Amino acid sequence: MNRTVQNCFRGLLAPTVLGVLAILPASAAPPKHDFTVAGEYVEGCSCAAVCPCELTGLKMGCLGVGALKFSSGTYNGADLTGAKIAYATMPSKWVRLYIDAKSPAQARAVKAFGTAIYTAFGKVEETKDAKIAFTGANGKYTVKVNGGALMTLSTAPVIGGDKKTAVVHSNINDPLNPTMYQGTTVSSSYHDGPRKINLKGTNSFFNAQMQSSGKI
Repeated sequence: MNRTVQNCFRGLLAPTVLGVLAILPASAAPPKHDFTVAGEYVEGCSCAAVCPCELTGLKMGCLGVGALKFSSGTYNGADLTGAKIAYATMPSKWVRLYIDAKSPAQARAVKAFGTAIYTAFGKVEETKDAKIAFTGANGKYTVKVNGGALMTLSTAPVIGGDKKTAVVHSNINDPLNPTMYQGTTVSSSYHDGPRKINLKGTNSFFNAQMQSSGKI
């Protein structure tokens, strides 16, 4: 191809390429969906004192497990009532989710909701169906995933100045629990493939009256 033909070809190609680039969609954040949930939440983590991850921002090196159970709720129009989520995480690094749902359709909705929530803690590297037992009340909880073979978590409340109720944290950075309560992890074990977490006598948060709505 001689130089004159090359220049003509470039002259024709340039506006065509620019036109194609102009109509390509720009990358955008995933769309947010309406949610409303009520239920209970508990977590335990490796922090010796009050964990900052939920309160002010992610802490490097923290390891945690937790669970949610929904007494009622919807996400993007799908019913979450009766479902449970358990999770394990190294915040800012990875998250694994475990879903206990009443049907395949609900499981898909719970997976989408859990992913939307816990992506804030890091890449959701795996999601699995599981059997989740979540028992107890007011900060004294026991969580078992797959009968305890995959995860166990036992917690107790940290009682505040009134000698009756747990210490309260409010106005914090959690879309489901802008108010939560202080506990301690009595013990916890988690093992799934290369991921392992063992906790004893460390931080815990809980909310016996989780109730929240918005978009996520």
